[in-house]
Amino acid sequence: MINLVKQLKKDLVPIDGVGIQGHLIVGEVPTTIEQNIRDIVATGVEVAITELDIRMNLPATPALLAQQKIDYQTVITACNNVKGCIGVTVWDYTDK
Repeated sequence: MINLVKQLKKDLVPIDGVGIQGHLIVGEVPTTIEQNIRDIVATGVEVAITELDIRMNLPATPALLAQQKIDYQTVITACNNVKGCIGVTVWDYTDK
């Protein structure tokens, strides 16, 4: 993604931001997510995490739900820690 943004800018293609679709799996959130966001922002664009959902195999268990909570916190904290990360959109949330 970083190389693509750099090439688009080099080619004078107007690009202001990158959306990162956040379809993740419980317990498998990349440990580098904050650095990845920082690296993209360093190219001069904003980043938005879109469609954030962190799925799990069912049935849900207390341990899986606890890990899912940690994973959501990790992603949202990563965005909050980077000035150029402008927001997080949660995908398909329900409290049924």
